[in-house]
Amino acid sequence: MMKKNFISSLCALVTSLMLSGCLNAPYVEPQSGQTAEMVVRIRPARGTLFYVNNYENAETCSGEQGIISDANRISISKFKFAAEKLTTLRYIEMQGSASCSMKFSFYGKANHVYALDSVTTTGHCSVRLWDATDMKTLVPVGIINRDKGENACPNFKR
Repeated sequence: MMKKNFISSLCALVTSLMLSGCLNAPYVEPQSGQTAEMVVRIRPARGTLFYVNNYENAETCSGEQGIISDANRISISKFKFAAEKLTTLRYIEMQGSASCSMKFSFYGKANHVYALDSVTTTGHCSVRLWDATDMKTLVPVGIINRDKGENACPNFKR
């Protein structure tokens, strides 16, 4: 019985570390070129951990980089990202042994401000993306779901 609990705990720890971005390289904001800004507004339930990661290669979802790692608190975070090209992000929530993860892509416009909100219900998480350049009028931004099958990132077709 003790061995089974140890193995379960070890598996949970490894999963947590993988999802938390501890095993991912940290995200570095672009230092030149056209950029946009992302404001992340997450209100997690008590005891919920959440993470936002970026992919260095947005088309193949490779080179995952940790942007935001937050635990058990309201978060309003922001970061800059390269604009006028495909961007792929991964949003992850963890509460106890339950987790939810989704990958999505979009094209950001230069000098725009975007707002990312999470929408979580029992057994399901999703995100909403808004163009918040004009804070008086939030405009929904279409996102492309990149989760297919075993949470893989399928080939991207323009």
